[in-house]
Amino acid sequence: MKILFFVHRYWPHVGGVERYVQGLARALRRMGHGVDVVTGAHDERCAEHEVHEDIDIHRFPAFRSPLRSRLWLLRNRSLFQRADVIQVSDTHMLEYLWRMIGVVLDRRKVFLTRHGMSFAYPVPQEEKRRAKRALSMASGLVHDGAFIEKWLGVKPDACPDQGLDPPADQTPVVPEPESAVYIGRLEPDTGIEVYVQAVQLLGHGGCRPFRLDVYGEGSLGDRLKERVRRDGLNVRFHGSTPDAQQRVVNACFAFLDGRMAVQEAMARRRLVFAAYNNPLKHDYLCGERFSRHLIAVRSAQELADRVSYFADHPRERRERTTRAFEYARGLTWERTAEAFMRLWEERLGSPVGSHSLWMRARWTWALSQEALPA
Repeated sequence: MKILFFVHRYWPHVGGVERYVQGLARALRRMGHGVDVVTGAHDERCAEHEVHEDIDIHRFPAFRSPLRSRLWLLRNRSLFQRADVIQVSDTHMLEYLWRMIGVVLDRRKVFLTRHGMSFAYPVPQEEKRRAKRALSMASGLVHDGAFIEKWLGVKPDACPDQGLDPPADQTPVVPEPESAVYIGRLEPDTGIEVYVQAVQLLGHGGCRPFRLDVYGEGSLGDRLKERVRRDGLNVRFHGSTPDAQQRVVNACFAFLDGRMAVQEAMARRRLVFAAYNNPLKHDYLCGERFSRHLIAVRSAQELADRVSYFADHPRERRERTTRAFEYARGLTWERTAEAFMRLWEERLGSPVGSHSLWMRARWTWALSQEALPA
């Protein structure tokens, strides 16, 4: 089967969606399928075409004008026409694809993956409307998280677990120094402020000196660094690091934001703590299959108390991390790829209707008008 992924960013970018698509694409290649990725070149230094891990990457000039992007996509429309499956990541990219080249698309082979936390809280009604409208633009829908259906009101056709790379059985066992690693964005919705505050509470009065290593960047970076300097906290900022997930083993505890990072930490036998500050983030952390293996907290004080407890009770900590590791052993990208294959084969073999040329032109026009600045 010939599969094309259409994504906002891809390698060498290392965000959650990029790593999800990369892991899935690798598994599909190992299964003998042809895989191409069409993605935006957000920097003029990016090559228009290159091959990475036997996967052809094609980049349209996203840093240029929309007209240039549309012309590139139309000129390379054969990539989409030759593909058996076009798997698009997130609603905004599905709308972008239809807006740019909808007149040459065959809806029957367009599928959408909606990734976790790709929408804000509280969820705007417009976002729910767009989620429902997307059903008319794709013949199959995959959710990367069971909580998405509740918040967008759209039922997926599949909700497979993410894979792990490397698999849990291939991760080494490393001693656990009493400290923590945070991996994620430095933004208000990620919990980073809760984690820094917990370090301060743990060290208050010399009670429990505790180190936190932070891997990531974001709008709160400067403010957090100033706070750390002012209060003399044992927090070190390392910026955005491509192999950040491997640094989880440098600490006893993992303070995490993303679901992929959570499961990779479980595979590395680390106890995971995750902070939430609204009902959406609570469901993101607490409504999934991995949820019983992590510790979700609402405040810095709760986090400090739980960290102190598990630092003083290593046997309970090991029991928890062992159960989490057994869960992570079942996560492979091959299993994820098989779930996608079942959906693709089912829908490609069924009489899913395609839009007429007139309808495709209307969709393209409507979405183009919607994208115009107000």
